[in-house]
Amino acid sequence: MFKSIFYPTKQNAFIWLSSIYLLFLLYIGKATAISILFAYFLETIIIGIFNALKMLWSILFGKSTSLGFGLVLFFLFHYGFFVAIQSIFGFSLFGIEGKGLIKEPFNLIENYTTILNLEDIKYALPAIIFMHLGKFITDYIGNEKYKKFTANEIMFKPYLRIFVQQFVVIISSFFIIFGESGAGIIAAILLISFRLVIDLALESINENSEVLDYLSEKLENEKATKEEIKKQLIIFTE
Repeated sequence: MFKSIFYPTKQNAFIWLSSIYLLFLLYIGKATAISILFAYFLETIIIGIFNALKMLWSILFGKSTSLGFGLVLFFLFHYGFFVAIQSIFGFSLFGIEGKGLIKEPFNLIENYTTILNLEDIKYALPAIIFMHLGKFITDYIGNEKYKKFTANEIMFKPYLRIFVQQFVVIISSFFIIFGESGAGIIAAILLISFRLVIDLALESINENSEVLDYLSEKLENEKATKEEIKKQLIIFTE
């Protein structure tokens, strides 16, 4: 089971590369702890963009119908609202730091512009984009997953990953923002490590995997068969 999750494979290669690259940036001083934190914070938007692309790909080349275009717009609307609320909460937390980086949590455009203008965010953020782009091309398109799921099935799948991702980011932010410089670097390393473990665990839940079989057997009940649970797990961890 341990090997099924953590052993480097073609399936999880982009996750490993992204994490190693971020650790390397910290080591050579091209990224600070706060830029790593903000890069993961911005990942919420990146996940939404790629989820919309997956829905669109399923409509254009998969099993969804052209009526699914309305679902893409609906997803962008409700996901955008979710990101806005989450951002206000996050900026309120970051603003407590009191160093002038985030002044008003409700000024979303100004705050995101401030983050994107950080000197070292240009090194850290591409690692997150690279991971999702690589997975989208090699896994979703390469393995023709767009033929297996409809846009409707894909629409709500980001929320499980977002919940886990933001929970780790918020916990780490307390150590990075309020800690000393040395504690901030350690917290950034732990943040990257925790995210690596979580992403690898989610990535290991794929078709015909040992992890998927194990979880579906444990979760099987009278209301849901093993095969039904397998499909739901694949969708929510896609």
